[in-house]
Amino acid sequence: MATLALLVPLFVATTSGNSPSYASAVSVLDASAPGVLVDPDTVSVELGAKFTTSQDGSVSAIRFYKTAENTGPHVANLWSPQGRILATATLPSTSETASGWQTVTLPEPIKIAAGQKYLASYIAPNGRYSADEQGLREAKSKGPLTILAGGGVYAYGKGGTYPSSSYNNSNYYVDVVFNPASTTEPTAPPTTAPPTTAPPITAPPTTAPPANPPVAGDLNLPRIPWEGGASYWKQFKHANDAGWSDPSFFPITVWYNGISSNAEAQYDKKAGFNTYIGMDANTPYSLFKDNDVYWIGGKLNNTFTDDSTNWVGNFLDDEVDGRFTPEAGRKWMQSMKDEYAGNGRFNYSNFTQMVISNDMKASDSQAYVNNYTDAVSLDMYWYTVPFCSWTPYRQNYITPVYQENCRTASSYGKTMKSLRQQDAADGKLQAPWQFIELLNGGPGGGPFTDNITPGQLQGAVMSSIINEARGLVYFNQSLSGPCQGGSLLRQSQVSSNFCGKPQVDAAAKVNNQIHKLAPVLNTQSYEYSFGAGLDTMLKTSNGSAYIFAMIDGSSKPGSRVFQLPKDIKASSVEVVDENRTISVGADGKFTDNFANEYSYHIYKIG
Repeated sequence: MATLALLVPLFVATTSGNSPSYASAVSVLDASAPGVLVDPDTVSVELGAKFTTSQDGSVSAIRFYKTAENTGPHVANLWSPQGRILATATLPSTSETASGWQTVTLPEPIKIAAGQKYLASYIAPNGRYSADEQGLREAKSKGPLTILAGGGVYAYGKGGTYPSSSYNNSNYYVDVVFNPASTTEPTAPPTTAPPTTAPPITAPPTTAPPANPPVAGDLNLPRIPWEGGASYWKQFKHANDAGWSDPSFFPITVWYNGISSNAEAQYDKKAGFNTYIGMDANTPYSLFKDNDVYWIGGKLNNTFTDDSTNWVGNFLDDEVDGRFTPEAGRKWMQSMKDEYAGNGRFNYSNFTQMVISNDMKASDSQAYVNNYTDAVSLDMYWYTVPFCSWTPYRQNYITPVYQENCRTASSYGKTMKSLRQQDAADGKLQAPWQFIELLNGGPGGGPFTDNITPGQLQGAVMSSIINEARGLVYFNQSLSGPCQGGSLLRQSQVSSNFCGKPQVDAAAKVNNQIHKLAPVLNTQSYEYSFGAGLDTMLKTSNGSAYIFAMIDGSSKPGSRVFQLPKDIKASSVEVVDENRTISVGADGKFTDNFANEYSYHIYKIG
């Protein structure tokens, strides 16, 4: 979501229409005007603002700022804290002015509760919205009403999808008309006369305080929507019994890789793989149990029983959206879900990239993603499929992937962002997983593009993690090019000169880094932007803050400046697994370098 300053005449106006007037009505932004009136983006998008109040009351209308370039029809939505639409209304064309503030009156005032976080949004069907980057770096308040810091959010599509994406603390100039249930002002605290004598002088401490004091358990920042992390798996008997609800667990899966001995299972586990999909039918259950690894799929043979704890998931199917019509695909998926109902295992399915594109109706894509599974993924191998080199290039994704940065690690993060957006459509979140090619995702017999490099592989993984992937799945085959194989992981074990060994070693390194950081990854992230040209994730765990960072993919590698949030006081940051620290200035800023588009750093404070 870039912004572009254009010289557009400014008109501030408010629709008259039939909006009721309330003597106590409050809006935060009032008649304020954007600095950037027209963003060049022309894709349909729903733009919103997260807000809260200190008093109970009701919302009677949603306000938004537009220019003549932002054409309608404009539909406004009010969302509950759980992501459910509470009210929707369309701005009548007779009430819409060419430019300025617009007021969309709801069918009836909607009661809201103090202290809860709500969302107001409107749909710009042709883009060209108003937006100021860093406009919501700080919260904005008036009376009991507050628009939250970082509360400017968006969701690409034709509307109806809970907006959860954010960009550089942008303010999209969305507001509400809030009517407090009571207009009584809070009583001012009593004044106290100053002391008649000076307070006693306290002796200085005998030891210097630590350079970085512990980070508070909760920062004064909004949180991203999430499904619950490790505790999500408690609802599935076998996954819970197998230890998936332990905060130190993170699922890393290998797609079609046989194990026939404990030595093979231990090799895979040492490389950071703990879960399998696709296996020879003769594989005994004991190999999973004895090696603390897990199976997602059907009953392989009679050694598997209803009580087989390490058999944690049902695999419904792969790429149904690419093999069936939407109607037939939904029917098939429902039949598979019905077949496995009540067996104590979670349902998992993988789809094609169509579920995050505009090639399929949003309702069909969202039905696939939401209606049948408890963990979901899609496969799109940006580094190694021909797509990014097509001429003409075809950008058709709900989170845009443009050709100039298509073949970068950031595209994997955008995949996760899009999948999470589709998953949020029904207001109920599940565990989104990401597919990564271990070597090559190109089609068998098709044109060979390239193999993923070790650095690209690690960057693709970390970009997925930064964008909230809750699990990883590695495509373990290479079907084109000079280095081919049906089980790359096993080939790397039996052949020291295997051409794909560097990629397997790179996967092992990043996998084990993820396992080490699993207790951190299984906490809820904060919504915060550290600065321009960055893609980041912020978490806190055991008195420390963790920043996972890459460049944003649309800008060149090089130096980046980080601005710490006000709640984090530090004189230095530790760069995890790199044996170095970086000084932090008195203004809370530090600088680091990203040598490649796929480079990443993890910073620990406290």
